[in-house]
Parts: sequence; C-alpha cells; structure tokens
Amino acid sequence: MRALVLVIALAMGVVAEGQGYWGVGDLFALGGPREVALGGFLSAFPHFPEVLHANPAILGFADAISLGSSYSRLFGILDFYSIEAAGAGWGLGVYSLGSGPLTEDLAYTVYGVVLAVGLPLGEYLGIGAMWKGFFQSEPGEAFGWALDPALVIRAGGVMVGMVFEDPVSVPVEYDGHREPWPGGVRGGVAVFGDPGEITLTAVANVHYGFTSRLDYAGGLEIRTDRWCLRLGYGSLGFSFGASIGSGGYKVHWGIRVHPRLPVTLTVGASWEPGR
Repeated sequence: MRALVLVIALAMGVVAEGQGYWGVGDLFALGGPREVALGGFLSAFPHFPEVLHANPAILGFADAISLGSSYSRLFGILDFYSIEAAGAGWGLGVYSLGSGPLTEDLAYTVYGVVLAVGLPLGEYLGIGAMWKGFFQSEPGEAFGWALDPALVIRAGGVMVGMVFEDPVSVPVEYDGHREPWPGGVRGGVAVFGDPGEITLTAVANVHYGFTSRLDYAGGLEIRTDRWCLRLGYGSLGFSFGASIGSGGYKVHWGIRVHPRLPVTLTVGASWEPGR
C-alpha cells in the first residue's frame, strides 16, 4: 500500500513503515476495540466474532452466532469500519479504510472481505483458514487476495494459536505497480483464570513479518457478566479499553497511544443472540 504510506506522509509528515501499519495486509490487521485494547497481533483470542480474522481455527469451537461492528479513527486522518458475523465453523467480515479527500487530487479508499472457516479436531485441536480479498478504489483501482491457514490448541485454561499469513496469494496491481502480500507468522497464548465472580485473561502475542521486524504485544482482561476492563502494551504503544452490557449485548471502546503517531480511538458493539 504505497498509496497509504503517501497519504500518511503528506498529511502528517511521518511514515508508518516499520510500525505495523504498512503493506497490503494492513486492512486485515487493524482490529476492533477489544483487540486494540489488548495490544494487537492477536492469534489466541477469546472473543467472537473477531476470531474470524484473529484466528479462524477458533471458529470450530463456537457454540452460538455472534455479530459485531466497529469504527476506528487512525492517525487523525483515516477512518476504519468493520462488520462481522460468525457461527459454528464459519465467519464473514467486511472492512473499509479511507482518508476522504486530502487534496483536490489525493484520497485513499480500500475495502476488504474475509471468508473464514474453522474445524475442531477433537476436544483440544482446531484448524482453520481465511480468504482475504483486497479491493482498492482510490487512488487507483486494484484487487488481490491471500489465504491464511491457522491452528489452535486448547487445554484447560490455556489457548495457543498460530496463523500463517499469505502463503498463497495473488499480488495487488495498480498503475503499473505490483505489490505482493508481505507474508508472516503470528503466534500467541491466552491464559484464563476464574477467581470467584471475575474472569481474568492474560494474552501474549508476537508477529514476524517477512518484510518487516518482529512485533510483540501483551494484555490483561478483567471481566464480569456486565463489564470488562482491558490493558495492553507492545511495539505499537500502550492501550486500554472497556466493555459494558447485559446478556448478549455489549458495547466496547479502546484507545492506543502510539509512541510516534496520534492516538487511535476505536468503538464498537457486539451481539450474541440467545446469550
């Protein structure tokens, strides 16, 4: 996404390369408020429907339909929207990232679609995959896709996940430029505890992009039936957020304080019918 780097550079005088915000895969790594608040790069994640892009292998253990949507303001100039749905073994996500008109001749708008499947192999192991379609409409029309396989292992109060990014892909081409998908590996662990009426979840994740550096993140979630608090820290900065709701309805927010870029603010809602 050289166009995205250009947009950020022109609007703010900074380039996000090396900060986890550049390349074709950006759109599918941004995440919603629960992911942002826990630091990002999640591959072992306890929440639906976000698992469809965090780690589709977890979909094999879903026991209900879940719906979610979110909005994020990035760098003070980019708007990110997501709508997602997931159920037992399947997931669908639609995403949009755009700057609006920055100058008379410059704007940046892309869309994404994720189709995900997950399959449990017994009680402890799950496998899955997600197809990612990337559509650029401004500054030039472009299309590309990639396929990410994934796995998850669950044992007691521990979840370990891994996602292999872009081993099969079709590069994005526009205006004579051919941009391959970056490729990479995400791995992480989540540990769950249940002391009384409060559930504690600690997560640690790493991401190695084949065209960039090693990124890391860790976070802690404190949850009850009605509210949840989250804290995270990693190579993208410090983050925090919360959720509140009743039954299957919840609203979420998250804030990331990046060491170089303006604050990221993200809000969203989720619904699990029948909960």
